[in-house]
Amino acid sequence: MNSSTQRSSLKFIALALLVAMAMGGAWVGFYSGGVPDSVTDTAAVNDISLQKSQDQQAGIRGALDRFINLGEGDALDSLLPLGISDIDGQGGRGLQRQVRKNGLWFPVFDLSRLTSLDTPDLDQIRLNEVPLMIVTPHPAAVRVDEWLSHQFKAVGGTPPYSWNVEIEGEAAGFTLNAETGEFTGMSETPLSLPMSVYVTDAAEMQASATTSLIIGSAEPLVIVTTDLPAGAVGQPYQAQLVASGGAVPYNWTLSAAPEGWACGMETGLITGSFNAAEECELRVIVTDSITQVERVFKVRAEGGLDINTPSPLAPAAPGAYYSGVFQATGGTPPYRWEMTAGQLPSGWGLAEDGSLTGMAPELESRHEFGIRVTDTTEQTFEKTFQLSISKGLLVIPSREKAGLAWQYEAMQAALGNAVKGVSLKRNGTEVYRGQGTNVVDGPLVTGMSYSYELTALLADGTWMPYAAAVTTLLPMSTQRGQPGVRGDPYADKVVSYAPLSGGGYGSGNMPGNVTGPPDGASTFTPAYLPNHVLSLHATKAAGGSVVLEFADNIVAAGSGLDFTVFENVLFKNNDPNQRFMEPAIVEVALFEGQWFRFPFRVSVSADGAVDLVQPAYYSKGFAGVNATTGDDPTDPTRSGGDSFDLAALGRPDLQWFRFIRLIATGDGVIQDGADKAVRHTAENNSLSGNASSGFDLDAVSAVNY
Repeated sequence: MNSSTQRSSLKFIALALLVAMAMGGAWVGFYSGGVPDSVTDTAAVNDISLQKSQDQQAGIRGALDRFINLGEGDALDSLLPLGISDIDGQGGRGLQRQVRKNGLWFPVFDLSRLTSLDTPDLDQIRLNEVPLMIVTPHPAAVRVDEWLSHQFKAVGGTPPYSWNVEIEGEAAGFTLNAETGEFTGMSETPLSLPMSVYVTDAAEMQASATTSLIIGSAEPLVIVTTDLPAGAVGQPYQAQLVASGGAVPYNWTLSAAPEGWACGMETGLITGSFNAAEECELRVIVTDSITQVERVFKVRAEGGLDINTPSPLAPAAPGAYYSGVFQATGGTPPYRWEMTAGQLPSGWGLAEDGSLTGMAPELESRHEFGIRVTDTTEQTFEKTFQLSISKGLLVIPSREKAGLAWQYEAMQAALGNAVKGVSLKRNGTEVYRGQGTNVVDGPLVTGMSYSYELTALLADGTWMPYAAAVTTLLPMSTQRGQPGVRGDPYADKVVSYAPLSGGGYGSGNMPGNVTGPPDGASTFTPAYLPNHVLSLHATKAAGGSVVLEFADNIVAAGSGLDFTVFENVLFKNNDPNQRFMEPAIVEVALFEGQWFRFPFRVSVSADGAVDLVQPAYYSKGFAGVNATTGDDPTDPTRSGGDSFDLAALGRPDLQWFRFIRLIATGDGVIQDGADKAVRHTAENNSLSGNASSGFDLDAVSAVNY
């Protein structure tokens, strides 16, 4: 970027942000043309610390002069922030450059002293001085008799560093290398011990973090509870879930449940209520520090009347006629049937005798609706059903590959028999055989069409053809795709949007503002207009959410990072060490409603303090921590943003996904994997629950696709 382009960009964002201030709500960006009084003393201190030698400052001044006045575009490319000596990625150019270290992105320059952006005083541009912070505070949990090797790492301050740990309890067999920060050892018994980590730099500055030493049971994590007791209409419902194995503590979540039902994150206590005699489906996930396990429960309010048709219903084939009849037992026939919630496919109907008929649409889709049966004594029973308009075999084309997936529940409902495994053929040649639910097939050729057949292995050992699908690989581009012509690596559709209040900043510009490539131009020029971002809202009690779908590409589990989320992370008053971050947690799914949540952790200092402007606080699993650089969104070593590795889910069976859900955290609403409340800044009405409060989504890009 040349100097005139940079100046015009910064002037433009300053004007736009003044407009945002007038609109009210949390700002989606902020800029000040002068130096605030509150940072004058800090600036003076930085003047001394950054000018550690006249030679160094003269070199920086000369490089800035060559870049700004002589137009040498690469004059600044060798400079690094103070406190960082080596990097694993860099993006952006000139004064907008950022560098990546241990998963965090840091601006190279501090522009907070500038009083004029049109004619910048080169003597007021400094290298960013990164404060000392621990960036890998949490050792991974291992099992009994497994070797633990964790590298504590720090950035900033004045290297070299020295390390110390304090463990609350007996942890024989573990050692720390005070010079390198390598923590190693093994335990013969399960452990869950609080631990404080300290790093001291050469200038005697110190940073700390609280964490835990977790040694899990040799037994894998399992949900011991197999069935939930029945409830009663009009009475509060409670049921205790139990897990064993793995590494305590456990984290419980409901990934799918009727409104009003909940599960205690720490306790595993299910609560809810029945307004009528009905059956509810609860999808439960328990997570430890090593892995996560999922189970679907059916819980019912007992009564003499019952719907015994199973859910999900047998899938409907796209473009084909569908018919079925709901069945009930108990009560006093004849029965009367009606819908109570949800929506059937367009043109479908439910007759009073329980007949469900209609012509399935050509497009695949998923529907959920409630059904009530009433007998002659006016006794009722309700049940929720899922219905897929599906060929039975989901296939999504991508770059030289295709993602395929199937669901055993739907398969068994359609075939009326237990299914023990599958065989998948491409153009007559078997490419997969096993008990999995998804696979990535490749390499394939762009422009070619491929036919797939899925065959089910039944309980009696026989094979039965189940589904077929055809796909054509489109050419891919890092520009926004064109349906049916060209694909792209970005999210393509907004499936659902659930802000905390009506509308939301950018809601009138969906889906264009969150599909396609990110709009953030560079480090100090984030996306900020309503046609750039979508605000999810946040309060002290809740956070909004959005679900996106990848339709013309997949996000595959590859080597390293697999996708990146872009949010308009800001630097207050152009100070690179004063971040305005609004975090979100991230979930992914192959089939909507079957979510897998990325583990997330915050980093609290040994004295319990949190620093909400320091990126190391959101130490693991959050979106909304790093600013975009404006470079290639598919390259996490250049793009900025927050990148994720599917391996972090601990689900090697999940080879790809097509849905992503981002949930704004709110402030103190949710707890991380160590039961610490996740905090959120309250600056600039960012917890107002309306306007532009909460996480501001720019885009999501696949890396492996």
